Amino acid sequence: MYFRKMKLRTSLLAVASAPYQLITHLRNFFFNKGILKQTESSISVISVGNLKMGGTGKTPHVAYLLDLLTPKNTSVISRGYKRVTKGLIEGSKTDSATTLGDEPLELLLRQPDSSFKMIVDSNRRNALNYLKLNHPTTDIAILDDGYQHRYVNRDANILLSEFNNPFFHDKIFPAGSLRERKQEAKRADIIIFTKCPSSITPAEIETYKLKTSKYSSAKIFFTETQNHGVLNKENKLEDLNKHKKYLLVTGIANPNPIYEFLASEKIHFAAKNYKDHHQFSKKDINDILKKMENCDALLTTEKDWMRLKETNLPQLISKEIFRLSIGIQFVGSEQSSIFSTYLNQLLSKK
Repeated sequence: MYFRKMKLRTSLLAVASAPYQLITHLRNFFFNKGILKQTESSISVISVGNLKMGGTGKTPHVAYLLDLLTPKNTSVISRGYKRVTKGLIEGSKTDSATTLGDEPLELLLRQPDSSFKMIVDSNRRNALNYLKLNHPTTDIAILDDGYQHRYVNRDANILLSEFNNPFFHDKIFPAGSLRERKQEAKRADIIIFTKCPSSITPAEIETYKLKTSKYSSAKIFFTETQNHGVLNKENKLEDLNKHKKYLLVTGIANPNPIYEFLASEKIHFAAKNYKDHHQFSKKDINDILKKMENCDALLTTEKDWMRLKETNLPQLISKEIFRLSIGIQFVGSEQSSIFSTYLNQLLSKK
């Protein structure tokens, strides 16, 4: 009976996926045939995105690219997911997550260089035109979450896929989490499998490359999360204290890698996770404060801090607040230089 129910559920989800798959397939067909037109820009364009819904680690990868591309004049174009404002905004460091979006604000605050521009607009083509008119010295624009935004031609198309949920094992929504068919990985120049375990083996890498080759001829790389420590209220790095108990507050798609990291470091913690990009209410803050009674400090992500700091939590909490400082690193010492060389080759074709 159980297997019969599972088979029926799978069949129903496949039927439900069909209209969604048809729409996305037709849209891509129209772009491929030139019926829907792409805009060419004099600015070099890098797109970073994914096939699935939900997080694959885009923000730390975009931050890595910005560091890699220094000292070029760079910009990030983002739609500013969950912001309450409309239209185009050129971000400033006085903006909030409410007006700009949590991820754009996080990226903006990471950049010390005043030449960096954060442009928020759901119309990426409009944002590129704004950069050309108002910041003509811009060398490179990165489209954050831009894989499906095909109205702008890109010089480098980077597709991210989580190691624990690779696109080639996934299905179209709602049967799975894919926004479009896995065959659309063929549009990528580079595919990066993210959040890889530190124990990844050469055999696993070859298996992933073989399975990916059925859908794409892109160059393939693997990255793992790099935990630098925690930032205190003075933005100074500290080590996690094994003698303290932390309350970990997150509003991200997949907090499991953080749980695993803290457990591996033998850090005592309690966890409170909300949905991705969650807007914290007064009730949420009261719940957090109540849970803090049994903890020594609060721990959160940089992305979540962009929203939490706009609540009254910082004023109400009497204990320390720390933010996890997270980056990425390539698996294998030679991979970062190979990636950099190949990316420069793609950009030099303009």
